[in-house]
Amino acid sequence: MLQGGDDVLLLANEMIEVEVDPDRGADITAIRRPGGPNVLATYDWRSPLRASHSTSYGEPVTDWLSEYRGGWQELFPNAGDACEVMGVPLPFHGEVSTARWVVSDQTDDSVTLTTATRLPLVLERRMRLVEGEAVLSIEETARLDSDTAVPFLWGHHPAWMASDGARIDLPAGITIAADAGYATEHGDLAPGGAGIWPMAPGADGSSVDVSQVGAGPTERLAYLSGFAGRDGWTAIRGVAPGLGVAMAWDVATFPHAWFWCEINGPGHPWHGRSRIVAIEPHTAVPSDGLAAAVERGEAHRLSPGETHETWLTVSLFDADERPVSFVAQDGTITR
Repeated sequence: MLQGGDDVLLLANEMIEVEVDPDRGADITAIRRPGGPNVLATYDWRSPLRASHSTSYGEPVTDWLSEYRGGWQELFPNAGDACEVMGVPLPFHGEVSTARWVVSDQTDDSVTLTTATRLPLVLERRMRLVEGEAVLSIEETARLDSDTAVPFLWGHHPAWMASDGARIDLPAGITIAADAGYATEHGDLAPGGAGIWPMAPGADGSSVDVSQVGAGPTERLAYLSGFAGRDGWTAIRGVAPGLGVAMAWDVATFPHAWFWCEINGPGHPWHGRSRIVAIEPHTAVPSDGLAAAVERGEAHRLSPGETHETWLTVSLFDADERPVSFVAQDGTITR
């Protein structure tokens, strides 16, 4: 295990490097080939002033966004709207996304981190680079810390570089539904509109191919479903010149994915500075928080004596015009 700047941890082999910040949500702040570009969108903005460095903005979403500088966050045990569950207030996108995690084991190419949550749950993440491969393997365990059953949501929030001309691949037949309440200056999808990937109803009545990453400005929030009972995977070709990033995940834990684009939008905290595209494995849709998911019967639940295991895999590959047709759990891609 190598130590990067500002106490960021560096996992490295001859094919891939991954940086992790245990003091800030165990964020993954970089994924790259040695000497190559970071495929995660990360920013060193001095503004907006972080809520943790001053006072609250008075609104939980704005507080969270004031801290946001891209990268990959983990959302647990809440994802989306702030809410109250079991008498406990849960913040927007869950407290572990901003918590200080504890490093319990580390080597040059692996690390294990843990954190408790506001609910009586403990989350452990084990990250390992596959020897001789440009592959990051993530295995996780949620454990109960009480004698009472506890519900939870689980999500991952990776922000990939939205390079102009990149293409997004997904399994055939995935449905896409635009968030019904998402309205921004450069939102190009019809709120609440639904289609089959890659086509979605446009705000102007057209049909939009959302698999194409353009120059922008473009702002989108939509939900992808249909992974349950099959394989969860996505790939972005051209995230950097000649480079692709692929992700596979456990659909038993993450039967949906949130689809988010923030490309040169003018609103806070972006101010035209961001180029982000994200396919985010998640437990539930829409992004209205754990309390609402419990009401719909969509939340996971741990009972005494149980644990919940899950996994995700990320790999880098040489991208070309050929679409990806499958990403395996070991990171292998098929075209």
